[in-house]
Amino acid sequence: MVRFSLLCLLILAVACKGSKKEVEKEELQDDSSLVSMIADSSNAGITDSIAAVADTLHIDAAKLIGKWIQPVAGLDRETQGFQLRKNGTARSINMYTLVYEKWVLTHDTLLLWNHSEGVKDTSTIVDTTIIKELSDTSLVLFPVKAAEGYVEKYHRSN
Repeated sequence: MVRFSLLCLLILAVACKGSKKEVEKEELQDDSSLVSMIADSSNAGITDSIAAVADTLHIDAAKLIGKWIQPVAGLDRETQGFQLRKNGTARSINMYTLVYEKWVLTHDTLLLWNHSEGVKDTSTIVDTTIIKELSDTSLVLFPVKAAEGYVEKYHRSN
């Protein structure tokens, strides 16, 4: 009888322990805070997001020569812009504190050297812009430090 009782207790203990493991497994599966249970996919399929893109827009520097203006934000009747000259010099149009000095075209990138007057910091800055569109009458630039999708639109002035 003692053997039978011991055997029953042993079977009961094993059965209880087994059902406890099943409950623990179910609890673990439902607990999303246990990150170690999930395979790490943080680097799966990630490729380098910086890719070299060939220049697809051929820019004729001669088409850039001239005055390019745009409306002043909030002042529809006022315009501002710049003039690009054949000798590589540039000048501001209706921007009295921003003085353009020179320009260079490299592939589809327009570099404009400028400095500010009438302000404390007069250091020279180079505006780097990508030419998105260029026709006889319009110029669309994307400043490289601008937010994606932002563009500056100019039209040719006489």
